[in-house]
This record gives sequence, C-alpha cells and structure tokens, in this order.
Amino acid sequence: MRRVARRYILVKIVCDRKFTNEQFHDALYDAVTRFFGELGVTRIDPRIVKFDMESSTAIVSCERSATPEFESALTLITGDAEVSMTLLVLRVSGTIKGATKGRK
Repeated sequence: MRRVARRYILVKIVCDRKFTNEQFHDALYDAVTRFFGELGVTRIDPRIVKFDMESSTAIVSCERSATPEFESALTLITGDAEVSMTLLVLRVSGTIKGATKGRK
C-alpha cells in the first residue's frame, strides 16, 4: 500500500457562538463537495485531525497535491442554518507539530 503525503492546515474558526465537532465536520465536507464534487472529495481526502472548541481552532489535513484546492474550499465554509462561521488559514505544514508550532 502506497503512503500518501499529507499537508496539515491550522485554521482559526471565527464564529458568533459555540459549535460542535459535528457541525464543523458537516460544514467542511459540504464545502468541499459543493466546490469539487464527490470525485474531488476523494482526491483531496479532507480530514479533521484535531478540533478545539475552546480556542476555536482546528487542524485539518488533505492530500499534499490538493492543498491549494483544499485551501480555496476552506474559504467557502460559512456554517449552516444554526451556526455562521468563517475559517482563517493560519499555517500550512507537512507535519502536525509544524502546524501547531508556536501555539499552545
């Protein structure tokens, strides 16, 4: 089995109120699906690595070659009927440690 290189993206979630991991997950996959379709979701392979509701940050990952497309899909995330949110990309790295460097 071939190991796929991934990129890890630290995002700040700007939101008017608290939201759940499930709401973030649904908004993430909805944005990628709307922008790139089912085939794009498979190629980009988005994943939530870490979600911190208290600091409103998350580490998400994607397949390395699809990083620019995934970053553009992140800008499309607006939340759902219950929660309005915007994502800001803070850092992109080849490792989880690099994505969180300088963060506590």
